[in-house]
Amino acid sequence: MESGRGIYQDTEGISFADVALRHRDGRELASIRVRTAGHTHTGIASFLVADEGFQLVYEDGSWDCREWQWWKDHGRGDEKWPRLVPADSGYKEQKTEISVTSQYTCDNIQTHQEWFFRPQDRGDVLTYDCRQTIENRGPVNLVEYAQFFACYTETNRAKSQFYWSTDKQFKSFESLGGKHLDAYIVAPDSSFERLGLIPHALRGGGKVADTWHQPVLVGQPSPKGWRHIVFTEPAATAGLASGMGGIAMDYIAYPGTNIFKRSESFSIRIRHHIAKMPGSIQTNLVEELWEAFAADLMD
Repeated sequence: MESGRGIYQDTEGISFADVALRHRDGRELASIRVRTAGHTHTGIASFLVADEGFQLVYEDGSWDCREWQWWKDHGRGDEKWPRLVPADSGYKEQKTEISVTSQYTCDNIQTHQEWFFRPQDRGDVLTYDCRQTIENRGPVNLVEYAQFFACYTETNRAKSQFYWSTDKQFKSFESLGGKHLDAYIVAPDSSFERLGLIPHALRGGGKVADTWHQPVLVGQPSPKGWRHIVFTEPAATAGLASGMGGIAMDYIAYPGTNIFKRSESFSIRIRHHIAKMPGSIQTNLVEELWEAFAADLMD
């Protein structure tokens, strides 16, 4: 792994960290820019695969971008709060791992975002990890709490995206009639499936459209066949969604229970793959990658 300058600010006061993603043999495989503060969209702001140079991140968006938080009687409407609060940035190099962090507090909820970059074992599947840690620092318990995150992916423009259905098929949100946060995918036999909705989810009333085999989203291929794949930790994932006709690959984090107690915190782990998959989705490869992620979740 290699980085340029750690955390730095551009002329507009927006904080970034640049990371070169390398193979274990030293080859540069991708260049990544993480936006950590000074902007409404924190997260991976740029991802360029070395053999293509196509910008996988959509315009001024990012991946793992915090959009909303909600709970019963929050009284805040559907504005995209609290992304506008100031954020603190962090950067650390330890052995072969680089970690970049962004942290902010709003409405007594602290959100700590971490991205982890390590040397790559292969050249056709590029991988990095994310962890979102959320703490209730307020004076009361919150009922039906959740946070919503988006991963704006350029390759999905007007083409929808795919989820791993409970029947183990990859289905598009478009096949459900889902265009913009109007078709949520949840765990089978979950409370959300029984309710038929994710309470307080914005845009579309949180309507449940299907259940997953595993919480996996798969994007459309780039001109040279690179797809963005998002895995989320099942125990802390309330639902998956698709926004903007497929551009936004979305996941909803929650504490795994109906009550988010005061002084309590929870984390959700996310793994991103950028995989060379120009033809149809390779189910065997996704299964192999998921098994590795599931094993790491046990550690």
